Amino acid sequence: MSQHEHVSDADAGFVLSNLEPDQLALAKNVPVPRRKLKSGELALVWALRLYLVFMLAVVCWQAWIAVR
Repeated sequence: MSQHEHVSDADAGFVLSNLEPDQLALAKNVPVPRRKLKSGELALVWALRLYLVFMLAVVCWQAWIAVR
């Protein structure tokens, strides 16, 4: 199987259920490479990060106002 073929969840579950415990432990230790995000997905991730920082600032501001 090449690296570019998609493995379904059913196939992955079948393989994992048929491994010996030591084989399963070794399979879990294999690092998974980072996924290359498309530009739209990357923009969404950055938008969520900016939203998180903005909301953190809002919560801190409200806590500051409440304490005063």
